[in-house]
Amino acid sequence: MDKKDERYQIALAAAEKLTGSKEGAQRWLQHHVRALDARPIDLLDSDAGLDAVLTIIGRLEHGIVT
Repeated sequence: MDKKDERYQIALAAAEKLTGSKEGAQRWLQHHVRALDARPIDLLDSDAGLDAVLTIIGRLEHGIVT
């Protein structure tokens, strides 16, 4: 598994926890997120992008409006 695939699996697991399903997580990663000004999947080319995605997921889990 290459680094991008590894980052995708980490983001998918976090998004699955947020959405409650793998399908919901996959959809969330594919849709534009205003707080990121991008689709989460497009940010997974770098560790910094993964960190940004995980930060937004954490905020959403805690009800913090972003």
